Amino acid sequence: MGIQGAIFDLDGTLANTLPDLTEAMNHALGTLGRSPCSQEEVRRWVGEGLPTLCRRALSRSSPGGFDVPDDAMAIRMAQVFTAYYSDHRLGKTRPYEGIPELLDELARRGIPMAVLSNKPHEHTRPMVEALFSRWLWVAVEGYRAEEYRKPDPRTALEIIARMGGQASRIMLVGDSATDIQTGRNAGVVTVGAAWGFRDRPELVDAGADLVIDHPLDLVRYL
Repeated sequence: MGIQGAIFDLDGTLANTLPDLTEAMNHALGTLGRSPCSQEEVRRWVGEGLPTLCRRALSRSSPGGFDVPDDAMAIRMAQVFTAYYSDHRLGKTRPYEGIPELLDELARRGIPMAVLSNKPHEHTRPMVEALFSRWLWVAVEGYRAEEYRKPDPRTALEIIARMGGQASRIMLVGDSATDIQTGRNAGVVTVGAAWGFRDRPELVDAGADLVIDHPLDLVRYL
């Protein structure tokens, strides 16, 4: 395939962040007097930025059932979540099995790597530095503004330009339909990570060029 670069999602692709995300979400919900949520619910909600995650959690846990939370409540929840998560984001979060070996192989082959996440940038960069500092990253980009969140392709295209490769020879690896749509919008090869937060049918339905069950399965396509 002659791959010239690999862009990775973070949550559900490079690292299993779900336990710590759920803990922070339940702390924020409890602070606002709302009922706790399950890890399975957070698995479904996460992936489209913190504001969307908070709105989904508030809608589910409102006293009268599902409704649309006001912006002030969602903003307050995001603030509480962020303050707690900043101190606890690495409590149980770990790289997925096979990810270190995959990154080693990409580095050995001289393939540039980057991270593109909808996790807030203030959490994305420290997490990559803590868990993946022994690999060189062309870029580490998290959520900075709503208009640039995935599936908007502009940040992905900026990363591709930094890599100096052709979009058609860059891989974007992610675990959600949002990631696949981002890759399609950017014109890259889309790889669905079926070990992550979503299941294989979602990735197939989203139009992934390739869906793999284990990180090291990617090596055969390089």
